[in-house]
Amino acid sequence: MQTEHYAPEAQIPLSRLLAESRTPSTPLAQSNGHIFSWGDFRLDVASLSSQILEIGCGRWLLFTEDTYRFAVGLFAIWHADSIAVLPPNLGQQTLKELNHELQGVVTDCKLELDNVPLLYPKAAVTHALHHDWEVLSRHQTKLEIFTSGTTGARKALKKTIANLESEVEEQEEVWGEKLAKSTVYSTVSHQHIYGLLFKVLWPLSAGRVFQHETFFSPNVLVNKMITDKSACLVSGPAHLKRMPELINLSDLSSRCRIIFSSGGPLSAETSSAFTESAGLTPYEILGSTETGGIAWRQQSSGTDADLWKAFRKVEVALEAPESLLKVRSPFFNELENDGWFVTGDIAEMADDKSFLLKGRGDRVVKIEEKRLSLADMEQRLESHPMVETVKIFLREDPPFSQRRPPLAAVVVLSKSGKTKLHKMNIRKIIDELKRYLAASFDKILLPRSWKFVDRLPEDAQGKTSLADLRTLLTTQKADSK
Repeated sequence: MQTEHYAPEAQIPLSRLLAESRTPSTPLAQSNGHIFSWGDFRLDVASLSSQILEIGCGRWLLFTEDTYRFAVGLFAIWHADSIAVLPPNLGQQTLKELNHELQGVVTDCKLELDNVPLLYPKAAVTHALHHDWEVLSRHQTKLEIFTSGTTGARKALKKTIANLESEVEEQEEVWGEKLAKSTVYSTVSHQHIYGLLFKVLWPLSAGRVFQHETFFSPNVLVNKMITDKSACLVSGPAHLKRMPELINLSDLSSRCRIIFSSGGPLSAETSSAFTESAGLTPYEILGSTETGGIAWRQQSSGTDADLWKAFRKVEVALEAPESLLKVRSPFFNELENDGWFVTGDIAEMADDKSFLLKGRGDRVVKIEEKRLSLADMEQRLESHPMVETVKIFLREDPPFSQRRPPLAAVVVLSKSGKTKLHKMNIRKIIDELKRYLAASFDKILLPRSWKFVDRLPEDAQGKTSLADLRTLLTTQKADSK
């Protein structure tokens, strides 16, 4: 698609976003036909920030469904000299784990938390509110994102404003000209690092308008998008894979300038469908909550279609002997190993700034753009009194033959579990275990296939291999799906 000459707004660093700000009437976000301006944003942040200060500075949990309210909550927390804590979900067990040393919660959802103040990020009731904006501290921890580590323990990943500023500056340098003045639409949550950066912080810093809602329906997305003169789509492989079946991709060609995808590799078939039907080849972003963005690629014909190109500020190398990709950049804080973070991706270097991915070297998988530690889920399930031990795994390697990745669980019941099995049918046992997991994990992550055995298959060394687990399910019918 041809782009007109791009005359960008001056990009404002996140630390100075409200101290400098833009003309009050400048549009900031769209919400069902309503336009929130920069004047509205400053007023709403000032109002909520004052409420936070009245209760007390510290760690504030932030979870909203509305992206504009999220942006208000985030900057209100930061300007109240506090830390925004982004939970991975609103499961009861997750909230129980995070409900310590919290000053309060900013949310637009109904939550039940004992002895914790709840604040709702709504529009300010007065336009006479005055607020003196200070420049945010760049090197203090301002953000905590909780995720599952490879060891199975949930951990808090700490980010500074400097980490986030550096990354959105990089994004604008690489793609600012292509986006021009596009309105940002998204199918991904702002609660996770990719959505946080691409649909909230980057638009705010660069002066682009973003849509307040997350679009789960491709038809609703396209119908809303084609009313815009220019659009940018922030999405992921699962959503993009479904779109060719549900909409006419050519409808995107006249309005959408650029598509981003992250959360897992996009299949060559899906990428090709967008290229051929919409004239848009998605830009894929490789990264993680720990590292932020690492590299990008755009699949096209030629020998470099699978090659990932590291961002300018990112150093990449291989960690022997497994050839695991390791990275170092200003997007994250790694105090050990001379600043290097070793990922779970096996890679092959093409040169010092580009590489090929050869698969995962750990037990962290991506399901519907959500990162899941299989060890974390196993540990959680083994804490249930009915379960003695369990193995959770993917029944096949990506790309998957079905829309939802085939996650499976092979379970050895405890003595009490076996006793219950005599009184309850398998379906009720599975439903109870699923409810238990749903308190800690998004429902989309729960195993689809379940098999109950007296003992796990083991080799001569007493180890259970993935191949043996898969064979168990292919040679024997699963107890339930």
